Amino acid sequence: MNETIRDIHTHRPGTPGSILNVRLGRGAIPDAGPYSLGLHPWDVSPATIHLLDLLDGICDDPRLAAVGEAGLDRLCHVPLPLQLEAFARQASIADRCRKPLIVHNVRCSAELMALRRQLRPCVPWIIHGFRGKPQLARQLLSHGFLLSLGARFNPATARALPLDTLLTETDEDAATIDQVRDSIASATGIPRTRLDTAVDANASAIFGITAQTHAPLGSGGQRP
Repeated sequence: MNETIRDIHTHRPGTPGSILNVRLGRGAIPDAGPYSLGLHPWDVSPATIHLLDLLDGICDDPRLAAVGEAGLDRLCHVPLPLQLEAFARQASIADRCRKPLIVHNVRCSAELMALRRQLRPCVPWIIHGFRGKPQLARQLLSHGFLLSLGARFNPATARALPLDTLLTETDEDAATIDQVRDSIASATGIPRTRLDTAVDANASAIFGITAQTHAPLGSGGQRP
């Protein structure tokens, strides 16, 4: 992973400077470029939990930039105890392979903060696509989470976030990462060049470990 990571979570393959998100059991690992891989809470079931053995088996792939997205979603049909089981397992895998955890969070902030206190992870947990209010952002930051903003973010929250806690993404949105960053710069009054420098440095500190400690993967990578 030699390029600067500007978009930490996208569903658009082949985008330079981005980490392609792959849903375990639903997508293939790309032939080139960094990716994240995890069991999405919507996909968790007694029949899919075994897929986490596959994730555990390939988590040392040097192109695997992060585990996830894993998470908790109070609005989906999957029972919360089963979601918690899958999330805890993925958090453990992320810790073992020393790679960040990309977190999906829908109305489960209290549970996630409690899990972070309980599990005491050694890797960053990044709430992706954060849209919450400044008060919730401050609570999550105080528990050691990092936050990633996409096209739909709360402007007041963007203004309240310390720059050293911020990452950016496109997720499934049509906006480009430059458009996302332009929106954040406009909402915060931070010059775009300063924003780019800070956010790129954050991403390099978090994901650059992969580039420093592993050689590039050849064309024979495993697939889920």
